[in-house]
Amino acid sequence: MVDSTFAVVGAKGAIGSALIEQAIAQGLCNQCVRFSHRPLALAPLAIPAVDLTLDYTAKAAIEQQWQTAYQAWLQQANTHNPMKSVTQLWIATGFLHSRQFTPERRHEQMSSAALQFAFQMNAVAPMLFLSQWLRHWPRRAPLKIGVLSARVGSISDNRLGGWHSYRASKAALNMLIKNMAIELKRSHPLVTLVGFQPGTTQSELSAPFTTRVPAAQLQTPDYTAACLLNVMRERTPADSGLLFDFLGQAFEP
Repeated sequence: MVDSTFAVVGAKGAIGSALIEQAIAQGLCNQCVRFSHRPLALAPLAIPAVDLTLDYTAKAAIEQQWQTAYQAWLQQANTHNPMKSVTQLWIATGFLHSRQFTPERRHEQMSSAALQFAFQMNAVAPMLFLSQWLRHWPRRAPLKIGVLSARVGSISDNRLGGWHSYRASKAALNMLIKNMAIELKRSHPLVTLVGFQPGTTQSELSAPFTTRVPAAQLQTPDYTAACLLNVMRERTPADSGLLFDFLGQAFEP
């Protein structure tokens, strides 16, 4: 196999780690780059891996973290351009709840702190990372980029309301994906950038909200990851800026 690198931001999460394992199982890569806020806690892989630090909540700006991570990548890869073998990049991060913030059921529960934190985690930080990545990406090199979004971030599909911070931050992410895709058609025409709805997957993010979800509708991370990779396989630069669910069905922002 020609060197093929699979890169994941949020490699410690349920879907991020499953994407890596499924990519290995499907023979999509023979090496991996894993970005995580806790890289030392990442499990060993059956293929070589470069593990780098990226923490959306750190005091250091994303741009500074990227420079540090990229220099570490250069040293470990022992090549002047370690990015050239990357075929897929996945941003598999997302924030819904924490001890401090929970999804708002009513507008009275909204707060500036919750809104700002959700936007930082779900839109600002991931897209600033992607911006840094693309500054180093060759203008005529193909690359598939998948960003985990959410159908509840679709303004046109919103029927229930609530979850204000999460919905709004994912809607902002969807807009940024679209904006960046338009720009990439001019600057990097071989790059495919799409947003994905991963479905209701067993994870720390979904755990408090799955008690009423029928077992048949609750997906394992491995199933979700396999579906996402299958959908990505069919995507081309013509799909850039679009949103798809884990079964390949497009949905509107």
